[in-house]
Amino acid sequence: MTRKDTGNRPSLTGLPSLDRRQILKVGAATAGLAAASRFGFTSAQDATPNADLPTSGFNTTDAAVSGPVEIEYWQYDYATKTALVNELIPEFEAANPGITVKHVNFPYDDFRQQVAAAVQAGEGPDVLNVFYGWIPAYVQQQFLVALPAEYFPTDQIEADFFPMVQTAKVQDAYYALPTAVRTLAMFYNTDLLEKAGLEPPKNWEDIVSVAQATVVKDGENFEIVGITQDIDGQGHSWWREGLIRQNGGLPFSDETQNHTLNWTSPEAVEAFTFLTDFVTKYKVTQTAFQTDGPTAFGSGKAALHVDGSYRLGTLNNDFPDLNFAVVPLPEHKDKASFASFWANTITRNAADGDKLIASSKFIDFLSSPSVQSRWTPAIGELPARTSLASDPALLENEQLKPFIESLPWSYATFTINEADMRQAVMDAFDEVTLNGLDVESALTEAQDKIQPQYDEYWASIEG
Repeated sequence: MTRKDTGNRPSLTGLPSLDRRQILKVGAATAGLAAASRFGFTSAQDATPNADLPTSGFNTTDAAVSGPVEIEYWQYDYATKTALVNELIPEFEAANPGITVKHVNFPYDDFRQQVAAAVQAGEGPDVLNVFYGWIPAYVQQQFLVALPAEYFPTDQIEADFFPMVQTAKVQDAYYALPTAVRTLAMFYNTDLLEKAGLEPPKNWEDIVSVAQATVVKDGENFEIVGITQDIDGQGHSWWREGLIRQNGGLPFSDETQNHTLNWTSPEAVEAFTFLTDFVTKYKVTQTAFQTDGPTAFGSGKAALHVDGSYRLGTLNNDFPDLNFAVVPLPEHKDKASFASFWANTITRNAADGDKLIASSKFIDFLSSPSVQSRWTPAIGELPARTSLASDPALLENEQLKPFIESLPWSYATFTINEADMRQAVMDAFDEVTLNGLDVESALTEAQDKIQPQYDEYWASIEG
């Protein structure tokens, strides 16, 4: 039996399951709520602008437009992001006479359609805020132009940003710089672990021990699961970018090129076995317990749960009586986590001339350390720059701290079709846990479904 693909669907109490597009919107919203209402961060309106123009170290300072130019910046409509960017634009314009920025927002559900229609018509944004997983398709459709190498040298991008930035690279060119980042970590129920006399897990063996010690069953019925089974939530990302890498493997055999999936390597098979064993071998969890993983954990019915930084807002606001804490993903042979992010790109509307210069300077400004240091307090999303990982102000919150600490070893996936990739991993999990297929065969089937998408994509790009 194979579950229907319902997307990344950590449903919220009292609400129906959400599809991936809604989750991205809710994820951003809950992250902002977490920051503003629970963590004591200042709002965007309360942020104190810096006296000087933020500098990033890139090479746009001496670039100058030949005359007045207006660029359009598009992002989806989310209150704290909109407010902060509205504060930042006058600062940028004051430091760059002759450049004006028009800030345009659309409801999230309409955003991609508006972008596609506008760019095809030769209108719309010059600078675009995009989810990282959309970048490969937008490059293929020639929506985007590469960041000018004379302003944004590749070696400097890779030195200044966390490893996840490499998914914004197609062939030898970067097309975007990240702003808003989310990583995965291990949530744990402090009451359940204290009752079992256990510390939070630090490695794979600890995860198994904690799950076995905290599971509660009435016959064959679960009352409390030791760990949530959330393959259709964050489980597929935990395996792909977390467990495989922790086990010494890589999700792509040619990691820097993102051409060939490596899901059937011994390291990947062992990592997937570790994940399926919670159902088949240890019997400490089940699919769809309490509807889904976030609900089970929020209701106090799960000891361990892997989820993203955006989940903090939901748990703190919807489950105020839950006693929980967070640690970085438990490691194995190495440390690794999954990251996703939003990024700023240049469209083909600004492919040359003054618009290219102005757009480059605006992206440089938005990606600067001082702007990103304001982004997390105002919105709740994590910084993308390595220089901010040790910022004491960002590490003060104990719940957010593990996510920030994970940034140096967090990786994003170069995706052609994220929904298909997720479904293939879900199907493999079901084949093993429900139908008894061996792990290697299940992963072979999954890889065979997805690899042709990469083959076709790169053939179209490399021509």
